[in-house]
Amino acid sequence: MTLFEECIAVLSEYSIIEDKKLEKQILSNLHLTFYGKVDFSMYSDSHEVSLNEIRLLSGDYYVIWSDCTIPIIKCNIIDILNNIDDVLAVSFDTWLISVDMKQIIEFYHEGSVVQFRNT
Repeated sequence: MTLFEECIAVLSEYSIIEDKKLEKQILSNLHLTFYGKVDFSMYSDSHEVSLNEIRLLSGDYYVIWSDCTIPIIKCNIIDILNNIDDVLAVSFDTWLISVDMKQIIEFYHEGSVVQFRNT
């Protein structure tokens, strides 16, 4: 079983994004530097956050992993956070983008968690 398969096995409800047009739209909101970190200058508000702060969020988020062979999934933020170890184990870096594309949360492999809000 792969780490991705283990991850989706623990999530209570999720959907795999198979629509290439939607996938392209989601990825177009993720502005990365050449070294794979979100480019802070592309967003109106960014700051480091704790998991406790993220737990105050609600709704569905897209989960994107740095390994581009792994599909994007859509899942409820509470379910993601309740299984965060499995979600983050899938790849080095993980990003969560709200379905309205206004928030991005980056889990960078060096330990920082940063939230961005596009306003």
